[in-house]
Amino acid sequence: MISEIEFFHDIFDEFVCLEETLQDNEIWKSSSIIKLMNVSHEFEDKQMLAEGLKMILNLCKFRECGELIDFYDSESYHVNDLTGPDKGLVDSILKAEFT
Repeated sequence: MISEIEFFHDIFDEFVCLEETLQDNEIWKSSSIIKLMNVSHEFEDKQMLAEGLKMILNLCKFRECGELIDFYDSESYHVNDLTGPDKGLVDSILKAEFT
């Protein structure tokens, strides 16, 4: 009997080791869903099937183009580029956190 943690750890390890191609991402997604369905009867918590499907589909979004996407990097900008109100907000948050 495989534990939920072991299963998801294996799935995540396979995801991290993928080649950066769209085809590999699709093959990983399909094989992961098949593996999940094959072992789902062994899970004690039946909600894990739904959570596993969500995890697999969400991970695929990080490789939509084949390459690993960094959402934080693509949707962020450097703290030195902040404008007045935003910079004041960040400064106040940092002061509250570290003083």
